[in-house]
Amino acid sequence: PPEPVNQILRLRAATKVHEQANADSTEVAELEEGSLVEAAGAVDLEGAPPEGGWLLIRAPLEDKLDVMSDKPLEYQDGWIPITFGEGEKMVERTELQLGHKIAARVFVETHPVLDLLKKLPRWRDGELPEWMRAAVAEIYTGKIGGVAKRSRFIVQRPSGAMPERVAVKRAMIVLPKERARQTTLAGLLGLAASLAVGLSIHGCCWAQGRPLEFGLMAWPPLLGWVTLVLVFLTPVTIGPSYLFSNSQAATACVVA
Repeated sequence: PPEPVNQILRLRAATKVHEQANADSTEVAELEEGSLVEAAGAVDLEGAPPEGGWLLIRAPLEDKLDVMSDKPLEYQDGWIPITFGEGEKMVERTELQLGHKIAARVFVETHPVLDLLKKLPRWRDGELPEWMRAAVAEIYTGKIGGVAKRSRFIVQRPSGAMPERVAVKRAMIVLPKERARQTTLAGLLGLAASLAVGLSIHGCCWAQGRPLEFGLMAWPPLLGWVTLVLVFLTPVTIGPSYLFSNSQAATACVVA
């Protein structure tokens, strides 16, 4: 596929955006360290940096997004110096670029299970572990469509999706391979829970003297159930959970 017209860069230091490639020109914006900006995709900052020591960039103006929109994003064009300090490079190319397929995680404000856990003495006066919040986080798949203020990537989703746009930081973005691994792990945890319950029930029955060779609690029905779950049901449930962007907790419950 053709390369995007622009590339996404991250600032390594705070700087000011000038109207012209001159330090004496009007300042049109001020950017913090870590801010994301766009620049022409043809610019090779490593091999052939622009002459004159200045780089033309597009600084994002979007902060509070219209989540149900696909209108063009607003930017402020301007110039920033290529280096700072003792000749260190001002910007670096980010791992994620325009058009990359990713999934954005959004932590929910309230959830029945999390609300119940917050009532336990251990977390009553503190924050829940991040992995708990991540397990029930909503997942929105889409493509990188631009950048926003506060060092956020904009995830553009298909028209009519709910929502169509999401702005998140890099820590809240999951790549396809990573999401597939997380979904598979969640499915296996659900499988382990299911097997533990089934084996425990049969074990209790055997401990009470129920026969092993015949009856509903015998080992042949158990073996057939385990085979059915391992070979057929688990793969059939994990796949759709990935396609429909289920959370990790939802995937584990579906498989279990």
